Amino acid sequence: MDTIKPMLPRENLPHRGPGGRPARHGFAYRALGLATAALLMTACSPAVFHPVSTQDAGSSAAPSSAHEQHKQELVAEEERLASGQAEAEAQRQRLEDETDEEESADAEDPVEDEDQAEAEAPDEEDLRAVPAPDESTPEDPDSEDSDAAPEDPEQSQPATPADTPSFTGDLDSYLDELVAFHPGDISISVAELGGQGRTGSSAGAESRVSASTYKVYVAYGILSRVESGEMDWDDPIEGGRDRATCFADMISVSDNPCADAFRGELGWEGLRDIAADTGGPATDFIPAYARSSANDLTAFMTRLESGSLDISAEGRSRLLDALESNIFRDGIDAGSAGSVLNKVGFIDGYLNDTGIVRHPEGTYVLSIMSDGSDWDSISTLTRDVEAALY
Repeated sequence: MDTIKPMLPRENLPHRGPGGRPARHGFAYRALGLATAALLMTACSPAVFHPVSTQDAGSSAAPSSAHEQHKQELVAEEERLASGQAEAEAQRQRLEDETDEEESADAEDPVEDEDQAEAEAPDEEDLRAVPAPDESTPEDPDSEDSDAAPEDPEQSQPATPADTPSFTGDLDSYLDELVAFHPGDISISVAELGGQGRTGSSAGAESRVSASTYKVYVAYGILSRVESGEMDWDDPIEGGRDRATCFADMISVSDNPCADAFRGELGWEGLRDIAADTGGPATDFIPAYARSSANDLTAFMTRLESGSLDISAEGRSRLLDALESNIFRDGIDAGSAGSVLNKVGFIDGYLNDTGIVRHPEGTYVLSIMSDGSDWDSISTLTRDVEAALY
């Protein structure tokens, strides 16, 4: 008699299905479980262990016939169970085949979906043929703007802010409005060379921390001493550099050791005399900070560009070349459409820039001194001033 399998071994079960979901959770495997349970119930039927009835046990008249009858019943039951087992085994095989088909179908579905998506996707020519949606139509019909009346085309144009400065011809008033439009405490001075010769300023006479813009005064003092014969360009100054090299480095890269050496040669009194000679009433040199004003810086740079400083043409060219080689270009130079020869100064939140601007439409001098502002504001101020002048 064949042994009845109580359940399917673990290794006969299919592997986990797509997406990590056990395949046995599918419909086919639930049906397989029910068939197995039915087989077990059949195997455990009372007929398998059918006892001899009390009537047969108590009958001593025909023991052999009763035994034969019981044996026949057992044989019949074994045949019935064998038939049921074969049927259950066939059912199990059918269910496994169905499960394999389901798994194969699941594995092929993404490809079919991709093929279907590609078949349904419109060609680029079809997309070009479809007119673009009207941007004036709100996308969400329930939005708050959906019931609003259409705007007047003129009102829908971006408006210029009411506080945006506009130049009306008065340069001083325009500069006052400009500096108020930017962060920090700013003073500004501008002088047009040639053309209409316009000048203007906002807080231009205020004495402020000059930072490294004071080095233009030091440069003038060195030029004067060399031309008078008191000094020579070949003199060693600092770190193996001679006077000519230190002069260029002090202006173009704002080298401090060279400036300190020159300042020691000139002395504080000598620097004050230089400021007085170049027409700078607010410019002063004290041990803590050098001070100047936007108007003083503009006056110095104007005299340098016009050739009215008391130095030779060769000395003037040397200083202009150094200014043109300045490496700090985030202020006036960034906002101008012209060629800029400038000297910056920055320390402890002070940002200053003074420059000669050779614009295609004319030349002008611009000086901006600030406390708590930024280079972007200085470049924007330059752009606005230039737009007013040209």
